[in-house]
Amino acid sequence: MKIVDRIKTEINYIKNDDSLRKITKDVFLLFLATIAFHFLYWTTDMNHWIFGPWTSEIFNFFSSVAYKCSLPLCHAFIDKPFVEVQDSFFFYQTNKMGVRIYDSVMRVEADCSAIKQLLQFLLLMILCSGIWWRKIIYFVCGSIIILFFNVVRIFLLTWLFADNPDMFQSIHDWIARPLMYVVIFSLWGIWITYFAYKKKDSQTSKE
Repeated sequence: MKIVDRIKTEINYIKNDDSLRKITKDVFLLFLATIAFHFLYWTTDMNHWIFGPWTSEIFNFFSSVAYKCSLPLCHAFIDKPFVEVQDSFFFYQTNKMGVRIYDSVMRVEADCSAIKQLLQFLLLMILCSGIWWRKIIYFVCGSIIILFFNVVRIFLLTWLFADNPDMFQSIHDWIARPLMYVVIFSLWGIWITYFAYKKKDSQTSKE
């Protein structure tokens, strides 16, 4: 019974504290939206619901943009030579006869387009508290940040693939993918902390 009473006390405390109530609501919506989004994304044909017959073209366009934007970084920092063919990095070595021997290929696929992350960010912004015109501006700016980090992610994975291909899959799955979630949740946290209730709070302080 003590545990139940403690829970009731905490719930009443949250109800009576306006800021805690807002934070609790936003965290709950974050959790709910994340679970629901991934369920729909992986178990349904959600992309075609949204983009219709242009799904492949849109995904290919964004993945191609990410690939081309990562190329300058790859050329500047990756020592192992490669050639660019259709959104792919063909790595090679040159033998004593001057003949190129291609030993590995890394392709930037549609899943690397960051569209999934953009859609998730869009859903969070729709559910978040705040003025709509501010949400639109923040979504556009946040999307640019997400696409930027996606380009950096592709560059770092390509660099890793060139030097340590055996480590690529594990780093890709356990570090590179979670990195994008860190970016999304950081953008969400910044919005909730500094923008979601700013106008209302400022009006309250004036009163």
